Amino acid sequence: MLWGRVVFGSGTRLYVTDTPVKEPQVSTFTVFKPEDNKKAVLLCQARGMYPDLVRFTWQAEDHNKRNVQLGSDERLEQREEDPEVQITSMLIIDKQKAENNKFTCTVQHDSSVKNKKLSIPTEEDIRKAQKEKSDSSEEVCPTQQPKEDKEEEDEEISNFGLFALSRSLYLFSVTYVILLVKNVFYFCTVSVLLCMRNPANMEMIRGKGH
Repeated sequence: MLWGRVVFGSGTRLYVTDTPVKEPQVSTFTVFKPEDNKKAVLLCQARGMYPDLVRFTWQAEDHNKRNVQLGSDERLEQREEDPEVQITSMLIIDKQKAENNKFTCTVQHDSSVKNKKLSIPTEEDIRKAQKEKSDSSEEVCPTQQPKEDKEEEDEEISNFGLFALSRSLYLFSVTYVILLVKNVFYFCTVSVLLCMRNPANMEMIRGKGH
């Protein structure tokens, strides 16, 4: 109660609707940025859920199964609603840290008691998967052709995943640039204020002006 008014905080949300609760479809990706940046971007994406609220939790452990702190790393979250609601959590870390540790993303949603926990594929995992896929395709007999509808379905799923990934990367790049610009502006503002508070600097500036 505040001056005769009732003020509600951000607490539990109650949904009254005929729409059934739907679990999220969770996907994980790894994107290594150019060598000069030496950064890696880990993506964890949830889509197709209802209610459209999820919570992401990032964890990391080294080769000895010991937890690795992620407090100093950058985390961004992007929400899209077209053609369906999808929320992407992005973790920006050093490339060396991404290669030497195992990362997992946990997605919490109201549709189930058990959270969804997925491991982020490393460069080695991606190379192994590509090699296994190449070896399996060579072992298939030419006379054993898969069904056309199955091929079309797999191609559609693959194309959707690539489109969602490229769109998320584009939005991530825009968000990252905005954050950099804001940091530069903040640094310049603080520098000017500190300079104005220092009398010696002010006298020097006035002397140069005359």
